[in-house]
Order: sequence, then structure tokens, then C-alpha cells
Amino acid sequence: MEKKLSKEERIKEKERLSTVISNKMMVVFVALVVAIMALVYLGGRYVPSVKVMTAAQIVAGVLTVLALVWYAISAKSAKDLKYKIITPALLLGLAASVLFITLMYPTMGASRTILSVIALAVLFFVYEIYPVDFFICSAAVISGCISAAIVDSHGLTLFKKCVVLIVYALVMALCAVIFTKLVKNGKFKIGEKTVKKPFGMSTVAVCIGFAVSLISVIGTLALGGYLIYLVAVACVTYFVIAIIYTVKLM
Repeated sequence: MEKKLSKEERIKEKERLSTVISNKMMVVFVALVVAIMALVYLGGRYVPSVKVMTAAQIVAGVLTVLALVWYAISAKSAKDLKYKIITPALLLGLAASVLFITLMYPTMGASRTILSVIALAVLFFVYEIYPVDFFICSAAVISGCISAAIVDSHGLTLFKKCVVLIVYALVMALCAVIFTKLVKNGKFKIGEKTVKKPFGMSTVAVCIGFAVSLISVIGTLALGGYLIYLVAVACVTYFVIAIIYTVKLM
């Protein structure tokens, strides 16, 4: 039976969790600054050779796989990691971000890669601060904008575009499954951990997020040359939704 905490203990636990979240966000922020500085340096002074980029992609891929295995093992255990700053999930996110950078930079260049990395960092901050429905909305919009930016790139082969679209479809499908389970069952289980439906969950906001994401990708594929306008509409819509959720948290 779970021990019932007193009011003072609940306050201390809340403060402790807040400190842990702040420290996690600081770790990600530092990693983001380092990544941006590296990309700015590479974009302006140094062009890595194909061999160097291939080696970097392999190393990043291996690290991502190892982090994924560790995360899968930890997800099945009942060990409480909520007070840990460096967790398997955080390391998986950092490793996957490095892999993303090494894969995206050769084709997209520094500018679009930097914007995409910033978007991924924002997604992490949303995950730590906001309710799960806004995170699902954010994942849909951000994945849509990044995918649209990639497929709009000139010189990208048809095969690579198909890979990007498949990954995008998988992300959207996962978001849709989690959202559907939350709406129907009120919870979604990942390993031994359960994600519960937040109070006052907004289905409309999530559906709008899905819609603008799909419009960004499909519009870019169908029209071409209108990427900046489609992404701008998605960003403005997302910003309005973010304001609404921020007000709800107050």
C-alpha cells in the first residue's frame, strides 16, 4: 500500500521534482548550444568528407541502438527514475538527436539542421512541462514541419524522400494510437509505466495539430515552393495552441 504523504512532504516532493526537471532542461539546453555552435562552425569553415560523415553516422547509430536497448530494459522494470537527471530516456533522446544531425546535415546544410534541432529541443521542453495531449500535438506539428523541410530539399533522392515520409507516417501513427487510447481508455501503458489522461484534455487542439502537420507535408509535396508559407501557418497555429495551454497551466 502506497504511503500517504503529508502536506509538507508533498510540497518537498514537488520542489524536488521541479529541480530535477530544471536540471534536465539545463542539460538539454547546453547540448543544444553545443550542437548549434558545432553546426555554425561546420557551415562556415569546414566541409566534412563523405568518409567522415559516414563514420559519424555509424557511431551515432550504434549509440542510439545501445540507448534504445537500455531504455527498453528500463521501461520493463519497476525502478523509479523520476528523481534521476540522467535517465535512459534522456540519453536516448540525445543519441537520436546526434544521429538526426549527422543524417540531416549533409543534405540540408547548417541552417535547416539548426532550426530542426531547436524544434526537437522545444519538443523535449514541452514533454517535461506540459500535459501529454499538448506533447502529442507538438510531436505531430514538429515532425510535420521537419519532414516538409526535408522533402522540399533540392537534390534529395526519391529513395531518401520515401524514407523520410515513412518515418513521418510512423511518428504520426504512434501519436494517433497513443491519443486514441487516452481518449477511449483514459490511459496508455509503456512497459511498466502508465501515462494517464490529463484533466481537461483538449481533443480539438490535438486534431488541429494533426491537421496542420498533414497539410504542411502534403502541401509541400503537391505544391512545391510554398514550404515557408505552409510551415509559417503551422507555426502560427501551434503558437496559438501553446498560448492556450500555457494559460490553462496558470
